[in-house]
Amino acid sequence: MKSKGQIVRVYIVYMSMVFFAVAILGRIVFLQFITGDDLSQEVKNATIKLKQVEAPRGSVFADNEQKTSLALSVPRYDLFWDATVPSKLAIDTGLLDLVDSLSVLFPSKPAFEWEQSLTQAVESGRRYHLLKKNVSHIDLQKMKKFPILSRGQFRGGFIKVPKTERVMPYKLLAARTIGYSKEGYRVGIEGAYSKYLTGQDGEILMEKMGGNNWRPIPSDLTTEPIPGADVYTSIDVNIQDVAESALLKQMMSQDAIWGCAVLMEVETGYVKAIANLTKDKDKSVFRESFNHAVGTATEPGSTFKLASLMVALDDGKIRITDSIDMTGKYCFYGSCLHDSKWDGYGKGTIQKAFEVSSNVISKIMYDNYSANPQEFIDGLKDIGLHKKLGLDLSGEDTPLIKDANDETFSGISIPWMSIGYEIEQTPLQTLALYNAVANGGVMLRPQFVKEIRQGSDVVEVFEPYVLNEAVCKASTLTDVQKMLEGVVLRGTARNIRARGFSIAGKTGTAKVAKSGAYSNKYQASFVGYFPAEKPKYSCIVVIQGPTKQIYGSQVSGTVFKEIADKVYAMGDDDLDDAEKSLMASMHFPYSKNGAKKELKSVFNKMKIPVDDKANGSSYVVTTTGEKDVLMNNRLMKNELVPNVLGMGLVDALFVLESFGLVVKVQGSGVVKYQSLSPGLELKKGELIVLNLI
Repeated sequence: MKSKGQIVRVYIVYMSMVFFAVAILGRIVFLQFITGDDLSQEVKNATIKLKQVEAPRGSVFADNEQKTSLALSVPRYDLFWDATVPSKLAIDTGLLDLVDSLSVLFPSKPAFEWEQSLTQAVESGRRYHLLKKNVSHIDLQKMKKFPILSRGQFRGGFIKVPKTERVMPYKLLAARTIGYSKEGYRVGIEGAYSKYLTGQDGEILMEKMGGNNWRPIPSDLTTEPIPGADVYTSIDVNIQDVAESALLKQMMSQDAIWGCAVLMEVETGYVKAIANLTKDKDKSVFRESFNHAVGTATEPGSTFKLASLMVALDDGKIRITDSIDMTGKYCFYGSCLHDSKWDGYGKGTIQKAFEVSSNVISKIMYDNYSANPQEFIDGLKDIGLHKKLGLDLSGEDTPLIKDANDETFSGISIPWMSIGYEIEQTPLQTLALYNAVANGGVMLRPQFVKEIRQGSDVVEVFEPYVLNEAVCKASTLTDVQKMLEGVVLRGTARNIRARGFSIAGKTGTAKVAKSGAYSNKYQASFVGYFPAEKPKYSCIVVIQGPTKQIYGSQVSGTVFKEIADKVYAMGDDDLDDAEKSLMASMHFPYSKNGAKKELKSVFNKMKIPVDDKANGSSYVVTTTGEKDVLMNNRLMKNELVPNVLGMGLVDALFVLESFGLVVKVQGSGVVKYQSLSPGLELKKGELIVLNLI
């Protein structure tokens, strides 16, 4: 017989179970009838969402009649297949044909693998089977005609997810200046004008599939993205190619560390070409990895002597006709400066001292400003040399013009500063000063963009921007222009005298500072403008770390001359008959191999005679002679690997990609090596590596 306590415990357990059952039932009723709709919506929201579709960025265009694209967004597609959509009949009759079509279009994956993957998708009922990622618009159009896929999304299960890819058709050409914008880090034009280039994102309704994959579904809620505005730059691709080629050739010859070349329109400040090359640490390859023209401030050396004499001339302390004794050695408080000609240049005028780049200029400035050094500093500041140019491009380095009360200022600071030491300027800041001398004394801000357009509508125009209306007095301007012409006529840059037009400018050779001392490396510069009597372009070339020569005239001056020769020849519409005849009589520049039609167009514009022996060939091999450029056939057969040796990158890419090859590029310049030998049997989709130098 059970005790009373046992009976109580049984009732307690029983009642607990009853209450628990009632609670569960109540929760079920609450969820089903009271909050059921809300929960259903939550589930639906978790599996169907409006997802953002990134808008295509606007294009970046060059400054030419064709408005060549320097950067643009091209459509790309990730393509999927819902194997549950097509009927059994469609799959039975069309799957093998689909396999054949895909294997031909994408030969990197053999037919048996395509058949295996598609068959598995059908058998397992996959609703989001990946076909191919990053497919071009052209290939997409081909796939839309394939068996089964031609039925579309609702009858064939063909799903496309659009996106965009940013490409630079000219690859390395002005690459750092064009720049990029990704993951919040922006450089160059892409970064500076990102607010214009960035479009308005759209939205697309998507359904969550297995494996955290999402597929688009039709909906009225879907909105199309609006592309960004287009940026029209001042960069001329032809001049840019000339500048980069000339700089690269000298960088390779000198095995230098880095170099830059900038060409600017004198009247407007628009930059027509800007090349920046840096040697890879582990390779003898030069890349556009940093914009030195904008972001590297260094001691410029003798190119700064122009600013020093401008201040002294404006202050009335000297005249360029004053006589001076160039002894070759100039000492201040135990520290001595020497001329490159150690025994000096003898007695002569200040003009001659500038033309031969004598460091006697340090003595001239010391004699006139040592009692009141801040007067000299203030003169430099009146020009505006202590300020940034205020470029739209990010990363401009800060110039250094220290005051007389600076803790590092000493008794030797005035003579050292006057010849380009103990101060710092970027190449573009130096160019802005020389450009001001060329255009009558007005200092302009260098600019890279002319206007912004949304379709055919002009959004914003960037007019020339004046930084200083008069960098010096009119009389000073006349004097310094005469001295700059003299540098090329009689001075340190006699080797770059041009035929058919005149050049004015200044050489610069500076020892590179390292940890407060001076290293065994040099920086060679040449900056000036042409034609000297009616300036159209200003240009600066800076090369740091040359290994064969060190002087500005030999290292950078020759690059300047090559750029000036070719640019002047390009713009020969302003030449008279005598000048055209003289230009035509000159030795013709080196020519790349390439497309016959385009090459002949360039040669005709440059008045270069062509001996055309290329009959029926679209691509030619060129040989530059004294009297003309010889063109010979470069025949290409569809079933064989084409020969692109000696071509520029643009022509080589066009040829190889049109033959169905995948191209990998190393270096810049012209093609010197191709990994697949010309004449081998062609296999579409195969990788070919090009080495350019």
